Amino acid sequence: MPFRIERNDITKVHTDAIVNTANPFPTVGRGTDTAVYNAAGREELLRARRKIGMIEPGHSVATKSFALRKNGIKYIIHTVGTRYNSEKPETVQNLRNCYSSSLEIARKLKCKSVAIPLLATGFYGFPKEMGLKIAVEEISSFLLKNDIDITLVVYDQKSYMISEKLFDDIQDFLDENYEGDIFKDYDTERIPVCGQPVELNAAYVELKVAPVTLFEAQETTTELKDADIAPIDVDSFIRDSKEPLNFQNTLQQHIADRKLENATVYKKAGIDKKFFSKIISNKDYVPKKHVVMALGLALELSLSEYEHFLASAGYAFMPSSKFDLIVKYCVIKQIYNLVEVDIILDSHGLECFAPS
Repeated sequence: MPFRIERNDITKVHTDAIVNTANPFPTVGRGTDTAVYNAAGREELLRARRKIGMIEPGHSVATKSFALRKNGIKYIIHTVGTRYNSEKPETVQNLRNCYSSSLEIARKLKCKSVAIPLLATGFYGFPKEMGLKIAVEEISSFLLKNDIDITLVVYDQKSYMISEKLFDDIQDFLDENYEGDIFKDYDTERIPVCGQPVELNAAYVELKVAPVTLFEAQETTTELKDADIAPIDVDSFIRDSKEPLNFQNTLQQHIADRKLENATVYKKAGIDKKFFSKIISNKDYVPKKHVVMALGLALELSLSEYEHFLASAGYAFMPSSKFDLIVKYCVIKQIYNLVEVDIILDSHGLECFAPS
């Protein structure tokens, strides 16, 4: 996936460029700035920074990476934040500009990957929840138009956690709806029926069979003749059916209804172009459940639409799966951004959509 969140020291990631939270003046600041200078080589980086001079809030500049080159890092992009002031909306816009200007420089430098820290939530005083929301929005927006791998690096667990209020809301939802570990795996569960394994795709199956005596079965078999069996014209049935026939039809219909570009959908779902092409063009191919779920989030479906979308691929929400219930909660609350959903999943100790 081109966008993921990682708990790490930004000087230890392996990307073409890293973003540094710089002091506006050509001097070494605190926190991340100090760590970057120490890792890159304090004197060399400071000389390069002095040649640049003062940087205005919301603006970004780039230097060489010096000693960080050994980690595969080619550039350090220096961006200057601003102190948060709830009465001055321009402080929020300045923070947004930090992300957009840093990423634009990475694009111009033809970087294939960039790591950026959670900006302005320390010394500059932005509430961590607000800072994380701005980061996710700006990076997601950039990725809709550009192909580059972006890692949002956070140093501590608190920065990565969602707000306590949202966490409590989700926990209440789970407590009310979770029905325990009925199945071991929400994707496929195989059970034997008459000696043959049958796949269940995230749904309960109840078989109701009327009791039949041996005599009745024999009598029925005797009376049934070849002439009584009407020919089955499957092709005509399919041709005359007005219902969506498969997952691909349903996916394409939602894309058309919303007047979306294919690229918008697969980028929001964290799917690459080649895989999306396989999904959309092969009517007999059904992707795994988590892929279908990601596409449903990218389409920003209502709950009823989302459930129908899952069903078109043979899946459903399972009350025995916390993963399913959290995704369902996000759909109900209209939390569609995949990274925001991943943050919620991670905070509950669950595997995320994005690979780690």
